[in-house]
Amino acid sequence: MSLPLITAAHCVQGHVLQLAFSDGCSGTVDFSALLDGDLPPVFAPLRDPAVLADFRLEHSTLRWTGDLDLAPEYLYFRAFAHEPGLQRQFADWGYLEPHTVHA
Repeated sequence: MSLPLITAAHCVQGHVLQLAFSDGCSGTVDFSALLDGDLPPVFAPLRDPAVLADFRLEHSTLRWTGDLDLAPEYLYFRAFAHEPGLQRQFADWGYLEPHTVHA
């Protein structure tokens, strides 16, 4: 599987974004969980739902003011983290420990 690209995105409500990817899949990412622990402090401005919603899709990546961006494959992982068929791919990308993936 090649790295997925974001083809469309819109804010659903609050901290939730709906994302469509180049493989035809679409899913939601709840940024409130990310902002409460997984992302570095530089992303703190995204805690404001108005700032989060003020993104642009540039080169298949979500970008915000201040040169903030998140890799499309990371957002794909966040959208589909619980899909059993994608666990090996997420481990290959470095988002899961290989020993936690069962064939």
